[in-house]
Amino acid sequence: MFYSSTQRKFWTFSSEDELRKLRCQANQDIRQKHEASGKDCSKLLTPDEELMVCQYYHNRLREFCVKFQPPMPKSVMASASSYFKRVYLQNSVMEHHPKIIMLTCVYMACKVEEFNVSIMQFVGNIRARSEERERAVDIILNNELQLLQLLNFHLTVHNPIRPLEGLLIDMKTRHRSAEEVETLRRWAEEYLDKSFLSDACLLFPPSQVALAALWHSGNTVGMDVLSYVHHCLGKNGDGADQTLLMNQIKKVQEVVGNVPQLDASLVEEAKAKLAAVGSLEVTHDSQGTKRKQGTEQQGKQAGKKKAKQAKSAQEDGGLLSLSSLE
Repeated sequence: MFYSSTQRKFWTFSSEDELRKLRCQANQDIRQKHEASGKDCSKLLTPDEELMVCQYYHNRLREFCVKFQPPMPKSVMASASSYFKRVYLQNSVMEHHPKIIMLTCVYMACKVEEFNVSIMQFVGNIRARSEERERAVDIILNNELQLLQLLNFHLTVHNPIRPLEGLLIDMKTRHRSAEEVETLRRWAEEYLDKSFLSDACLLFPPSQVALAALWHSGNTVGMDVLSYVHHCLGKNGDGADQTLLMNQIKKVQEVVGNVPQLDASLVEEAKAKLAAVGSLEVTHDSQGTKRKQGTEQQGKQAGKKKAKQAKSAQEDGGLLSLSSLE
């Protein structure tokens, strides 16, 4: 349950200002490390530039998940997005490169959400030469433990996908025909996809995000969702409860609607600064090498089984190249 979860206790915050302060503190921490080692801090990224780089790679994360073969459940993308958001809430892109963290977040989410793919199948979705895929295997496996530490080993993510499904089922039983309610699904699911790119997962319970998605969908198709909200609260709530909930829905809509549109030229400038800083990469330790060797046996068997499928997908342009993840 969300209300007794680590997500609510450790990863749900009171305001966007609190998120901003945490990100600024992460930027300040890396500056202090550079100053302590006698390095020049004038060329480090600003908090705004860090946020821009994070948003860029978050978009790449979503693209990778959408194009993944075999098709990836949306719960995997939701968990990976939450992991990515959590990491850069208290850490700098100048210390942990977002491209590496992005891929590791998705692979970790595949495991947690029980989406069964081997590491070889996973990197098979990166269009690259075989040696580059081998390097991607090394990087992902060697960064898993570090990602766990950055997340404080809090891996369970309560996303709004299941609450939305529950709301749709409840609407069908309470108010309207199944066909009529199903017209809400498309727009509500698109709204949730957009919410994954926002800070909504760090600010609101998943049930409120799901209700905001339903509200948005109702407004889009011209269906009255307000009466459903009133009916839900009619027995156990009062006018104050309804007002409070509607205010929360409006706050969710504001956060989701304010996802910034990135300026390509500014993003490239920020990425160039990041490259110049020379982000620290995790060293390849012996434990990671042993894990890779053990995983390769499993991966080769599964990889052979999926070789034709992967090759076909690559020829169709369904895979992402390493350069496209830059």
